[in-house]
Amino acid sequence: MEALAAPPPPGPVRVIADLPRRPGRYAVTIGDVRLAPVSVETIAELRLRVGADVTAEVVQRLVAASRATACYDAAAAALARKGRPRRDLERWLSQRDHDAADIAWACDRLAGLGLLDDEAFARAFVSGPAKTRGYGPRRIVAELRRRGVSGSLVDRVMASRGEDALEADVTSLDVAAARRARSLRGLEPAVASRRLTAWLVRRGFGAGDASRAARRALAAEA
Repeated sequence: MEALAAPPPPGPVRVIADLPRRPGRYAVTIGDVRLAPVSVETIAELRLRVGADVTAEVVQRLVAASRATACYDAAAAALARKGRPRRDLERWLSQRDHDAADIAWACDRLAGLGLLDDEAFARAFVSGPAKTRGYGPRRIVAELRRRGVSGSLVDRVMASRGEDALEADVTSLDVAAARRARSLRGLEPAVASRRLTAWLVRRGFGAGDASRAARRALAAEA
């Protein structure tokens, strides 16, 4: 919502204008004060029209609705740019000074529309970015939790991956080890093994699996 020095006093609605490139969003001017964004639903609910006088109560409701709409629009735009779990989106909105009640309302509405879904986000992350970046299971869990996905949901998503995912983890581990091993040529075998194992552990693979994969990759490079 546009920053207000003070809410407008009761008085006539002077202008109701479309906001460019924002369908269903308007700017409402009361007296000399412009409020935006205002949704078409708010205009209909409050029966706003040019020339009509509005009371102090209607002004209060209009200001509150405009703030909530601004929060919702910001949340929807953030989700359009990249997927987020609810807690991460709430954190992002809070950092931009949106009110807690407006954040809750906006997130509830987005969830009701199916646009904010932590489980869908987690599954998409596992099959998309985590796979592309070659993350191991531990790194996937850490990244999902860092983004605000609940521990119980992370456990459920990881448990549902199945045998194919376990085989993919092994393949991903070996591919990552082989690629990294090329940059360690010329080092003493023990140093190379230690560095490669540590790197694989940071990628989210278990220490034992990482050590065995490091030995295989370095042997192939020898």
